[in-house]
Amino acid sequence: MSNSEREKVWEERVAQWQASGLSQRAYAIEQGFPVRQVGYWVRRLTKREAMPTLLPVRVAQAGPVAVAISLRNEHGWTLSLPTDMPASWLAELMRAL
Repeated sequence: MSNSEREKVWEERVAQWQASGLSQRAYAIEQGFPVRQVGYWVRRLTKREAMPTLLPVRVAQAGPVAVAISLRNEHGWTLSLPTDMPASWLAELMRAL
């Protein structure tokens, strides 16, 4: 019996145990299965169901974001600068103001 066939058989047995209303021990004894084997398959199948499904993800490079730098003065003037303005030039401007 292959692993996938064995798993299907135990899926059915675990479903029958759950529908029976019996404890794992009582069900195992009634069906003639080792008690530990029933517990093993219940844990294994429950663990498999609880595992999250992984989805494929594609990472794409984000496009440029156009955010302008604006300097506003209390006298009402506004200076808008492009985002690619060198930081050294901006620092020089700020010292001059």
